[in-house]
Amino acid sequence: MTKLGIAVAAILALAAASVAVWAWISLGAVEVSTSGYIALVLGGLATLALAGGLMALLFYSHYKGYDDAAGGRRDDDRR
Repeated sequence: MTKLGIAVAAILALAAASVAVWAWISLGAVEVSTSGYIALVLGGLATLALAGGLMALLFYSHYKGYDDAAGGRRDDDRR
């Protein structure tokens, strides 16, 4: 990654963090019910499960060789 790419990524991350902090502070004293915490935990677990499943499919696809010809050329065509 180039220095410009790192700088742009850092600026975008800082901007996203500052918006998140602003939104958190502007909410004030908000109480979350028990069902809200349950929904938060279930949503986090579902997100982790989805990410894990997609990573498993990625590794499985690579292991089986399904994505070898995705570039349109095979290794024997490079001669």
